[in-house]
Amino acid sequence: YPHQYSGGMRQRIMLASVMLLKPALLLADEPTTALDAVVQRDVMELMVDLTKENGTAVLLISHDLGMVARYCSRIVVMCQGDVVEQGKSEDILARPQHPYTRKLLAAMPHREPARELPQAATPLVSVDGLVVDYGGRQGFFRKEQGKRALHGISLNVQPGEVVSVVGGSGSGKTTLGHAIAGLIKPSEGTILFNGRPIDKNETAYWDYRLNCQMVFQDPYSSLDPRMTIGELVGEPLRLVKGMGAADRRRRLAEVLGEVGLGDGFAERYPHELSGGQRQRVAIARAIIRRPSFVIADEPVSALDVTVRAQVLELFAQLQKKHGFSCLFISHDLGVVEQVSDRVIVMQDGRIVEEGTRDQIFDAPQHDYTRKLLSAVPGLESTEDGGVRLFWRLAEPA
Repeated sequence: YPHQYSGGMRQRIMLASVMLLKPALLLADEPTTALDAVVQRDVMELMVDLTKENGTAVLLISHDLGMVARYCSRIVVMCQGDVVEQGKSEDILARPQHPYTRKLLAAMPHREPARELPQAATPLVSVDGLVVDYGGRQGFFRKEQGKRALHGISLNVQPGEVVSVVGGSGSGKTTLGHAIAGLIKPSEGTILFNGRPIDKNETAYWDYRLNCQMVFQDPYSSLDPRMTIGELVGEPLRLVKGMGAADRRRRLAEVLGEVGLGDGFAERYPHELSGGQRQRVAIARAIIRRPSFVIADEPVSALDVTVRAQVLELFAQLQKKHGFSCLFISHDLGVVEQVSDRVIVMQDGRIVEEGTRDQIFDAPQHDYTRKLLSAVPGLESTEDGGVRLFWRLAEPA
């Protein structure tokens, strides 16, 4: 049944079902949006092979400009229902004419200079030997073995640091984030906050729970549709002792202003907002208590190029202003390259490589890291306002 297959396998099944008819035209609407870098490449290569074999034309609908640059011979740029520019891929990317096309290309992720962060004597958050098992249960005579999602994960996050976790589907990166956030109970291992184990010290536990907040992937399902934006964002303030109603309203207005949601947004409901605005609400809700640690699980994967760039810029400004540490979980290597101080690479529930952003992207050591980086090309800006395709590692054959 479909639920027994991964996202990449399901997409292969969809390809097989439509190509059985040997169509003259294949409409591919965001066929790889939810897939990791390696699976994304494999699905696209399969699509190219099948369509070439059958002589099928492809209309690829996508907001991934790197994929468009690699696979498409012609590009049509649309804005608010109108075609604003079209032509050969190399011409559109290298010499964009329309302001909207230039805006799209300028919104591509880019690498900022590495930050110099002071090393604290004690990490803000430490994880030691974290193990998460699913499905196991204690029988009458013996314990039945379940599936091990995390195998003894250990990591540190320094104050003010952005640590990104990357990996393919099923690598355990989201499970790691949920376990650190307290949404999943680890089978083994210890989480320390400011050097104190949260599972053995009640004061440390509540201090951590109040200082650890999460931004979820889906801005549509992570907000209660029955609550107004003001109620959603202001809800965490109910736990702040000594904060009166006037202070809560003042803080709410301040935070909504920080995320670019001004007058009138507090009375709206989630369905009245766009995807980017909803994710701004999710960020506002996460930072309203001024936490010291934020876990962001694929916070921009559901957004288009320009909105993604705006949300990332907002997130960077807030992180710099308030100084919170961040565990940033993503499969988008371009985004990770832009936001990270350090990068952790996961495969099959294990950390296979860890280092600074520049070490991971410029000199990867592990084969799996190299495989991830070689799977998806990047785009870099040119002096005349365009972009050109480049490979972080040698271009695959």
